[in-house]
Amino acid sequence: MHLLWFRRDLRLTDNEIVTLATADNGVVVLPFFIIDPWFYTWADVGKKRVRFLFESLENLDSNLQKLGSRLYLFEGNSTDIVQELTKQLIIAGYKPKLFFNRDVQVEYGVSRDKTIVDFYKQLNLDYHIGLNNFLQSTEQRDEWFNEYYTYQRQSQYKTPATINTPQITLDLPELTFDELKQKYHRFWEVEKVYFTGGETQAQAKLDSFLKKRYYGYHWKLSRPMLSQLGATSHLSPHLTFGTISTRTVYQSTKAKAEELKTQPKAEFSLKAFRDRLRWHDSFTQRLYFHPEIAYINRYREFDKLYTPATLSAEKQELFQAWLKGMTGFPLVDASMRQLKTMGWMNFRMRAMCATFLTINCGISWHHGAKHYMNYLVDGDLAINNWQWQMQAGVTNPLSDTFRIYKPSKNIAEKDPQGDFISHWVPELRGYSLPEIEQGKYIDTSNYPKAILDWSKTRKVNGKVVSDLRKQSKQQLLSQGGDEYDSAIAAKETVEKYWQQKDREYKEYQQKLTLTQE
Repeated sequence: MHLLWFRRDLRLTDNEIVTLATADNGVVVLPFFIIDPWFYTWADVGKKRVRFLFESLENLDSNLQKLGSRLYLFEGNSTDIVQELTKQLIIAGYKPKLFFNRDVQVEYGVSRDKTIVDFYKQLNLDYHIGLNNFLQSTEQRDEWFNEYYTYQRQSQYKTPATINTPQITLDLPELTFDELKQKYHRFWEVEKVYFTGGETQAQAKLDSFLKKRYYGYHWKLSRPMLSQLGATSHLSPHLTFGTISTRTVYQSTKAKAEELKTQPKAEFSLKAFRDRLRWHDSFTQRLYFHPEIAYINRYREFDKLYTPATLSAEKQELFQAWLKGMTGFPLVDASMRQLKTMGWMNFRMRAMCATFLTINCGISWHHGAKHYMNYLVDGDLAINNWQWQMQAGVTNPLSDTFRIYKPSKNIAEKDPQGDFISHWVPELRGYSLPEIEQGKYIDTSNYPKAILDWSKTRKVNGKVVSDLRKQSKQQLLSQGGDEYDSAIAAKETVEKYWQQKDREYKEYQQKLTLTQE
């Protein structure tokens, strides 16, 4: 019997373990998922993300049933369940072989998988560890790009036509989907669902994106209202839970781009999208080899400034205003309210709100990262926590500068009509954008005054961060070695990336000019 253990790979299409576990028609296959309390009770998980998971499981079960199979839904500690399941099957006369894809998100998953592998080795049982998406086998970054694109261009794993799943009674805590919804009903108690889970929904999102939503992606992705309405793919939660593979997305967008060779704007939009897809996978790679970066400052000089310790009363007041979207900075507040309601923000707004909290409010990235993970439906530890360190100024100290987003400037650039602010901050409806920028609403509405002086805090707190970056740089230069080489490589990667972006944009402009002529 082949045991097919789903985790963050909730799909049948282009799934290594699904293809390999079902390759032998003479073998029975038992697909299962474990509702592990660790997932929905840990500090950094949100209600919308749990609901998305449960919807994805329900859709996976439905798709399995079409192939003559079903999804066994167990509940309990993952290690205990797998070990007990294996023992019971051996007693029943089966010889189990376990198939699962490598988990790269959290240390809990890595240690859990090691325990399971050791258990299977002790019993002299076979197991197969696959890849959910691309993951380089070593930390050497030199060949990462080549290996990444080689993987993305390879043929996808085939979906089986049927799966032979036995009707077997097990003495394990098992749930039906009706029981799941009843027991965990609190995760369904949301006013509106903005992102629905499941492989079927993931494919539908991709199809609609490639039909027309991709057009103008390269500039619309930074516009919060346009991205909210579908200018971005909205595939991020599906990539987080593996209801679609990055390879499926890559190959579909690449094929679409081939159809649009005579349309440089459209082709450029899809190229920009594939770049973001690669960016997504590179964060997963980093976390796998450095799981500590999810919680520890990349450079220890910042331990003096950024800590998860309890906030002072003054900082707590600033933090609460930020959480509630009541800072008096309209674009920050609109974004934070969007996060709380939708469980989502576009990348630009996530970055802007992060620099506002860390640089202007002087609050550690640990607190902001946890809040994001508590609400984001696409919460991905690899991307979220590293990006928080980046926006806080911790990473890449060899660069002489780091970015601090100015909310007022971003209104003019990213919400020029004020649609986004008007949608999420009803207190400011009726005021024109110039009136909002000039603060005409102060004392004439119930919208709060600014909780801080942006320019002053940028100057004072920005200098603190800048000085720590200089210390980190000096430490790297004096020590040399692997740490220095790693920092140099990171700096060179960033520089090469932007040089490539410049070349691509110039090529795009040339194509556009030729087309217009």
